[in-house]
Amino acid sequence: MRKRTFLIPCLFALALMTGCSKENADKYVGEQITSIKENGSEKFTELLEEGITESNESYVLQFPEELKTPYLEFMKDSFKTIQFEVAKPSKMKDGTLSVQVTYTPINIKNTLEKANSEFMDSLESTDLTEAVSSILETDTDALKVSPSFDAEIISTLEVSKEGESYAISEESLNSFLAQTLHGYMEPYNMVCDVLDCYDFVKAYLDASFKGDVARFALHTDRTEEESLAWYKEDVFDPPSDLTQAYIPRYQAALESMMKQCKYSVGIPKKEDGVYSYVVEIKTSPNTSFLNAYNEFEGGTYYSIEEVSAGLITAMEKYAAAPTFDEETTVTVSINASSLLDAGNENSELTALATTILMIP
Repeated sequence: MRKRTFLIPCLFALALMTGCSKENADKYVGEQITSIKENGSEKFTELLEEGITESNESYVLQFPEELKTPYLEFMKDSFKTIQFEVAKPSKMKDGTLSVQVTYTPINIKNTLEKANSEFMDSLESTDLTEAVSSILETDTDALKVSPSFDAEIISTLEVSKEGESYAISEESLNSFLAQTLHGYMEPYNMVCDVLDCYDFVKAYLDASFKGDVARFALHTDRTEEESLAWYKEDVFDPPSDLTQAYIPRYQAALESMMKQCKYSVGIPKKEDGVYSYVVEIKTSPNTSFLNAYNEFEGGTYYSIEEVSAGLITAMEKYAAAPTFDEETTVTVSINASSLLDAGNENSELTALATTILMIP
């Protein structure tokens, strides 16, 4: 049976680097862990920054600065659930002390899975800061009710002594904290994953219809100039028999119609798979282009000039006073296959586009 030498209470914070004289190294380590539990630690800041860097590389959305304080509190609350047992120190060849700490790390994913699943099912805000702040509040309650733990492990902290003072090495302390809070970015990544998809779909539609390409460029690794060229490609090609003098007016009228399209993107629902979502888009179909062509085709023309003038007159009329159908909801799949299929005539995204702006 393992000898129990020092059992750490469940409270915490960090005043790390110096210890008091006349204290044993194991007692010093225990007091530092207790301090971390009570007050939090600048060491959690370093760990959080590492997690933020990884998340920021994975998503277009970036971790908001104002989330750092509540996220550090969440990390502290997670750490507080863990019981630690500190063993007597062993002296190393280089004169440093080795202190083993036994504990069962909290399984953050398992602890929060049910609460987070319910939270995401009812998520209403598309504001990343607001949504993550809310899920952290939910998760703090879940941590108190039924924390789930992994198998027991032992971490080794390297402690040096100068005079009567002790200090824990930065490297061993960082490794220790990382092992205790494996999966600590789970709440943020769960929300960001869904809202990053939302941001992409909105960016795609804004670029497609309104020529607002800044966010779309970020999501597709294009420059804004390349994204603007993508927006204008093919869409603004006039009918082949339109008189040259009317082409700029045709393009301006069509651009105006497109910019006035109405749509709102719902919060995606994540499905099984690496990148797979279902998204509802509400739209009041813009019938301006369709009505302009129907009105134009009802006219009588005796020359190419009259045909061109008739088309432009109808286009400019509806660009100035667009018409819309009743609101409808379109459900589309966002995944690798649907994105690759986006340019095809029968794809879901093409059907969505022709619902938002009805074409002849």
